[in-house]
Amino acid sequence: MPEVDPATVPPRIPVRDTKRLGGALFAAGVCAVIVWGASFAATRFALRCLDPFGLIALRVTTGFLLLAAVLHARRRPLLPIRRDRLTCLVLGGVLSAHLLIQAYGLQRTTAIHAGWIIGFIPVTLALGAWLVGQQRLRGLGWLGVALGTGGVLVVTGAKPPDFAQARVGDLLQLVSCVTWTVYTLAAAGPTARNGVLCVTACAMGVAAVITGVGAAGAGVLHGPFTIDTLLVLIFLGPICSGIAYYLWFAAVDAHGPARTGALLYFEPFVALLTGALLLGEPVSLWAILGGLCVLIGVWLVAKGSAKRA
Repeated sequence: MPEVDPATVPPRIPVRDTKRLGGALFAAGVCAVIVWGASFAATRFALRCLDPFGLIALRVTTGFLLLAAVLHARRRPLLPIRRDRLTCLVLGGVLSAHLLIQAYGLQRTTAIHAGWIIGFIPVTLALGAWLVGQQRLRGLGWLGVALGTGGVLVVTGAKPPDFAQARVGDLLQLVSCVTWTVYTLAAAGPTARNGVLCVTACAMGVAAVITGVGAAGAGVLHGPFTIDTLLVLIFLGPICSGIAYYLWFAAVDAHGPARTGALLYFEPFVALLTGALLLGEPVSLWAILGGLCVLIGVWLVAKGSAKRA
């Protein structure tokens, strides 16, 4: 039997180190969900002195710069392959609309309501995939759609005090569920061919240009800029739109989308805690009951869905 040069054999990672790495990446996914859940309260705070166009422009620009730096460090191309470039331009427009709709909605409703309604996104995703023939919905899935829809109606029906336009804000958050569904389904092909980081960075770059032009016309500030606002912008930009994306996709690569995606169930609870503790938003029993119906409906949709052969 020929001898093997030990120098040519790649070192084996000890089982204990592998488990530690997997645990660290799972924790990275938890951190991303916490950051995204807290972003609703942070956005509402920032909108006290920033115009929605200015806030989103600053957020996506810093996020794009950070993701572009990660791609450069990994020696990966920033632009997607030629056949996907037009799609990425469209994705940037959809992303701009999605974030602006959420921001304008958060001017009118609470972060708590927004968190519960955004939790409805997996249902709109399942319906969108069903409409385009990518996914089948069994009876349990349709029950989840009905229950989740009922939960959203309960949440939007629980009008919080001191928010005269809460139902308009809630409706805008529901529209943002649709825009994110369009973005996710349209990004599936380019993401498979170019990688998530490349497509996300490209879409953010386009969104930065679109919202930057809008901010130049609408203005950026409409109130005093304080150190607290600066800290919130750092949180929403590099941390929320950059680092959190990177941590999330690292967790998905390590544990798969199904296990990691289950962490998103905790995002509305983070939005509830941060909205109540940091902004003093009211927590109504009807909003909690409706939110729980949304989460149970999402879980039923996940159990009652199957991909097309």
